Amino acid sequence: MKLLKDSRILILIGCIVLSILLISFKGISYGVDLSGGSIIVLKTNEPLSEQNMTVVTTILSNRLNTNGLSDITVYPRGNDEIVVEIPKTADLDRIKKILTQQGVFIAKIDNITAYTGQDVAYVEEPGNTPSGYGVSFKLTSEGANKFAKVAYGKGGHTVELYMDGKLVSNPTLSPGLADGKPHPDQIITVSGSNPTKSDEDEAWAIYTALKSGSLPVKLHIEYISSISPTLGKEFINGAIIAGLFAFLAVGAVVAIRYKKPMIVLPIMITCASEILLILGFASAIGWKLDLASIAGIIASVGTGVDDQIVITDETLSRESNRVKKSIKRAFFIIFASAGTTIAAMLPLFAMSIGMLKGFAITTIAGVLIGIFITRPAFARIVQYVIKKE
Repeated sequence: MKLLKDSRILILIGCIVLSILLISFKGISYGVDLSGGSIIVLKTNEPLSEQNMTVVTTILSNRLNTNGLSDITVYPRGNDEIVVEIPKTADLDRIKKILTQQGVFIAKIDNITAYTGQDVAYVEEPGNTPSGYGVSFKLTSEGANKFAKVAYGKGGHTVELYMDGKLVSNPTLSPGLADGKPHPDQIITVSGSNPTKSDEDEAWAIYTALKSGSLPVKLHIEYISSISPTLGKEFINGAIIAGLFAFLAVGAVVAIRYKKPMIVLPIMITCASEILLILGFASAIGWKLDLASIAGIIASVGTGVDDQIVITDETLSRESNRVKKSIKRAFFIIFASAGTTIAAMLPLFAMSIGMLKGFAITTIAGVLIGIFITRPAFARIVQYVIKKE
């Protein structure tokens, strides 16, 4: 068949095959609103600048990654809220402790600051130490010298270790550490050699705060909402049904307009291929589909139908049998429309506003896939169908 030798058709077929393989082997990831989980909304104690908000979200993300919680999504909302999306498998209590800890660490001897969290150069994961279960860490050379000056001659005194104003450990300073020499190796002991779950959580929270640094502001939990996996599955089923009805509605409108199966079928097949290509793209980049992302897919496919109608009408008009000129005019309209759509979506993507970012990504991906892959192939199919008629 001559049509299958066209480069534009071959590119479309190749992309469809690649998308099917990606979806089959990598699968599609879903957001919390579709797979189930919890959403924690944190409130800052004061409005933050965009720069400080970025610092806070970065530190929180680093803390969660440090604890092996890389599937959690953190993003700002406005200038005083941070949203944390947590999959159903995560330890919610542990995460709440990590998120709400500001992480301001201070060591004092006789009420004099010996060092702070900023003087910590390296932190080891919690475990059993010579003095019990806790966290071992090393001070910077500057921090070790500062500690040596404050600790000099104070063997037998108590070293009070505070995290966010709370006393977490108060070991007795040994004479060997009070000789005025730098001693960078330090330990925060939270329990004996057999810690409880609470002791382990506290040790991990201390470790995380020392490793990631302190937050510039205090955070408190404004509210927590949870979505069960069953409800998430219902959302997925509902989205599929809604998409199917939308697809059939579009097909009915197009059929009423053109009344020719040879024109209607390519339009519907192109719509289906665009959905498949967007899902393949989401699978390739590991993007988690949520309700907003699905809305973006529907929006981009709807734009695609408009473009296909423009191509079809321009081709059917065949002014003076100059089909190629009509197609060029149609693509000028399509590129102009795509440019305005992408321009409208870019601010949402650049600002990284949570679910709106998902809507922007899938909409932009759908538009780009359409103008570079599906629309050119569709134009070629329409030209072939009309010539045969």
